[in-house]
Amino acid sequence: MGVCGSKPKGCVGMKNKLNLQKKRRRRRRIKGGPHHPSINRNRVEPSDPKDLAFTNPSFQGSSEAWFDPDAMIDSDGDDDEFYSVQDDVSQAGSLSNVVTPRFSNQVAYGNNTDSQVSCGDSQNEEQSRNESGSLHSCGFISNTFLPCLACDESLDVKKKPPSLTGSNTKKKLSITPSFKWKEGQENPILSLGKPILQRPIAGSQVKCSPLEKKMAECWSRIEPNIFKVRGRTFLRDKKKEFAPNYAAYVPFGVDVFLCPRKINHIARFVELPSVDSHGEIPPILVVNLQIPLYPAAIFQNEYDGPGMSFVFYFKLSENYEEDLPLHFRENIRRMIANEMERIKGFPIDTNASLRERLKILGRVVNLDDLELSATERKLMYAYNEKPVLSRPQHEFYSGENYFEIDLDIHRFGYIPRKGFETFQDRIKNCVFDFGLTLQGNKAEDLPECILCCLRVKEIDYTNYCQLSI
Repeated sequence: MGVCGSKPKGCVGMKNKLNLQKKRRRRRRIKGGPHHPSINRNRVEPSDPKDLAFTNPSFQGSSEAWFDPDAMIDSDGDDDEFYSVQDDVSQAGSLSNVVTPRFSNQVAYGNNTDSQVSCGDSQNEEQSRNESGSLHSCGFISNTFLPCLACDESLDVKKKPPSLTGSNTKKKLSITPSFKWKEGQENPILSLGKPILQRPIAGSQVKCSPLEKKMAECWSRIEPNIFKVRGRTFLRDKKKEFAPNYAAYVPFGVDVFLCPRKINHIARFVELPSVDSHGEIPPILVVNLQIPLYPAAIFQNEYDGPGMSFVFYFKLSENYEEDLPLHFRENIRRMIANEMERIKGFPIDTNASLRERLKILGRVVNLDDLELSATERKLMYAYNEKPVLSRPQHEFYSGENYFEIDLDIHRFGYIPRKGFETFQDRIKNCVFDFGLTLQGNKAEDLPECILCCLRVKEIDYTNYCQLSI
């Protein structure tokens, strides 16, 4: 046939195959010899460099590549050795010293692939940079796979991937700060030039109207039996029933005040009617509903800022002792006196104030008249008239002839705060029923009775003034 002078690819492949077979036969003979444990395998000559697999980058600490040809043959092309253990971005913002091939396309290399540079040789570090200053391969492995980043700390020009502390990442990872009202910053509602009220008469801001009359900017008395509460058999069947048709306190006035900061113990700054106190029950009950007017934040550490106070004034019912059952009157007395009660629990019993059983009853009466989206309507129908314990967002204050309860919505959770924020502009269109009761946890505390209740109709808080404190 003739000599294959041009050395086509088929001949080169056949030669490589024969060389591989010779190596395998030689290995079998060596391993089968009598002195197998003490054989010096370092004298085995490697094959053509073109047939060598890439060396493990973990052995890049010296200027010469060390390899075991037998290990390479037995590896069966296992690619796991090309990946370092720590090939992710570290917390310090840099890559690990040994970079895996999956990161090789994110690093800039030089164009000269013939340079043979050791990662530990400082004299060749300058030669490993091309004209643009980027790094070449470290000499063991081609630029295509592993760039030399192990010795880049001593270089003037450093090519680093974006770190976790970079400016762009900071913007993405930054947490929305909680709203903090700055001193001197004006609120658009509070800066309308309205007069500041100096000790107004309690209940002089919002007028009263009959319940059946459709009228905005007013309040009305309602019957307590419009609320559903725990009945006598609640502990057995978990069913609620309409409350008894009497309340401990009846309303006599409503005020709305704007305030740059929430006002606690607001009864000190208004003129309450002069009523003599008889017995342990104060004749006047003041409920201060503190509502925020600043945005809600998820990670909120500020619970004060611009807002308003809906202040409800109640007086003791004339038929207090005749109408209310003994257990409810006793619980009111104990709540005002801040008495403790024992609560059974596992593994031991605990003591808690009876004030922790104060419960808010609320409902929007005219849901069908409000412009609600499908999601808002679904949520409102699901949670309307749901009672909620006021703890721990409440405070209590006692005066000469009054008892005050502050309900702090500023300290409510993010979800209810956010829901109220989206609903804030529609308060002026709402007809809202409000009531308080003491939750009955034992059979002797049932049925639950109403402490106080009233209805407010379409209150536009922007029409009211600040209170001087």
